[in-house]
This record gives sequence, structure tokens and C-alpha cells, in this order.
Amino acid sequence: MDKLRAIQYFNRAVEAGSFAAAARLFDVSTPAVTHLIGALERSLGVALLHRTTRGLSLTTDGERYYETSRKVAADLHDLEQRLAPRGAKPRGTLTVGMRQSVGQHCVMPRIARFLARFPDIELITKPLYTLQGFAEQDLDMAVMAGWPSERDLVVRPLAQTRHIVCASPEYWSRAGKPGGPEALRDHSCLVVRSASGVLLDSWGFERDGERRTIDVKSQLFSDDRAWLVEAACAGAGVMRITDLTSGRSFSSGLLVPVLTDWEGLEAPTIYAAYRRGQRNSKLVRVFLDFLVEVFAEIENERVPALAGAVPRAPKPQWWDRAHGRRSADVARGRKPNR
Repeated sequence: MDKLRAIQYFNRAVEAGSFAAAARLFDVSTPAVTHLIGALERSLGVALLHRTTRGLSLTTDGERYYETSRKVAADLHDLEQRLAPRGAKPRGTLTVGMRQSVGQHCVMPRIARFLARFPDIELITKPLYTLQGFAEQDLDMAVMAGWPSERDLVVRPLAQTRHIVCASPEYWSRAGKPGGPEALRDHSCLVVRSASGVLLDSWGFERDGERRTIDVKSQLFSDDRAWLVEAACAGAGVMRITDLTSGRSFSSGLLVPVLTDWEGLEAPTIYAAYRRGQRNSKLVRVFLDFLVEVFAEIENERVPALAGAVPRAPKPQWWDRAHGRRSADVARGRKPNR
């Protein structure tokens, strides 16, 4: 039995949820994966997986084995990368988790450049909502927006977003544009829920040292930001979105920004994160270099344009809290962070 190959099949079957999915990743037959994992279990004398019609799940012994086997596979991969001849192009598989809006609007429109530059790298991308899913999905890197709290990961800031208040031309024609933040109370706003479950219904603004916090009213709430953007483009109301992950909403005229002389507070930072043990991984390094290049371009192409650097926003008090409303924090006297 090729134990290393068996471990690789086992790890991928766990991550993909089925033998068939693991077989597709390795371009082998499903029986080949099933047979080798079965041989691994027999050599260990324990069952590693529960097999049901719904898919695979780890046994108690399987959980212990997987915790170690994925680390072994990662360490071996990193060693191979470090021992590769100097100047040789990196090769292998890199698995990257990304926040949906960051992947859709920032990374994927430019990914062809990376693939052409490194033809020997197989890139696997997955949607990722919080960093808690990093270990569960066995990622090499995450590209997220927010304020990282995982201390065992290396974090590299890539870009600072801005909050932009906007609506469709049809909505502004019907309801009129606000002359200041307070006027937003007279508008129907679209409110997104954070990944931790907090409704972000309190919007903070600053101009020339003056801060204002507005509790907006809404008839439409959603966990999915992209859905709200579509609703805003269709004239459903006013939305606060981050400029760098807005896609072509502004440049195409689908959304028209207002209050641009005010700085929207608590805008998230876009960042990359990876395990400390992968500092020397060539695959991680070249993808990180690509991300730095991409976000430098995106910041230079901001719409609306901005003069000067965007200040980084500290972590808001609601970020690590589950559920509730942002406006409840304001009612208790918690001011929005810059």
C-alpha cells in the first residue's frame, strides 16, 4: 500500500465529503480511492470514516487521525517547496478561501493573469464566510474583509475599503438625494447582517472632526450583500456598500453615490491570512504577491475617486458579537469606531 497516497486520498475525501469528489480531484476512479482508504483503515485496525447514503463523516478515531494527517501533508508540501531548485517555478496545489464579494469583484476578474504566470499551480478556490472555517476547509490561505481575530494566523493587510452610501438613479429621482447624513432617516435603507449575525442598521459618518451616527429604517434585511446590491440597483432603496467590492455598480451608473464629502465609519480592511508554518511556502508567497499587485491596482482605480490615503478603521465593538442590532449599541452609548 502506498500510505502517503492513501493519506492524500483520505484527506481530500474528508474535505470534499465523498470518495467521488476526491477521485475527481486526483483524476482517478472512485473505486481506486475507496480501495486505498479501505486498505489504510485495515492497516491501522480502526474505521476512520462513517459511510452513509448522505456522504462521509469522521469517526472519533478518524477525527484524531485527520487532525494529524492534514498537518503531515501540509508540512511535506512546504518542505518540497523549500527544496525546489532556486529559480524553478512553483508547482503544486494551492487552496484559497475567499469572502464572496472579494473573490467575485476583486480577485476572479484578474485571476487569468496569475494562471498564465504560474501554469504549474493548480488553484482551488472556496467561499469562506469567517476565519473559523479556515481549518475546517483545510485552506492554505484566506482572503477576507473585516478585522481578523485568529491569533495563530499570519495576517497581511491588502487594502482599506470605504463605505459609500448609494442608490439607483431611479430611486434618487423618486425620493430625492439627502443633503446630509440626518436626511437618511427619511429614506428606505437596505440593511445587511454581518457574518456574526449583527444587523448593521446604524451608519456612522465623519467630516472635519465632526461625527454623526444615524439609525436608518429598513423594510429589507439580508445576510447576503449581493442580493441587497441587486435590490438597490432595481430601485428598492439606499444601501451602504464598500467601494472596492462594488464591482461595476458605480462605473456603469447602476448606483449613484451621495454624501461623498463624509467619511463612512467602520469600513472593513481586506486582508490575506495563512498559517505561520507556511511563511516559506512558494505557493503562498507567489499568490500573496499577486494579491498585493491586484489590490494596489484596485485602490488606484477607486470609483468615486479619492485624494489621499484611506485611514484604517479599528475593529468595531460589534464585530465579535453574535446577533443583535448595531443601533442597540449606539442606544447604549457605544460610539462607532473610525
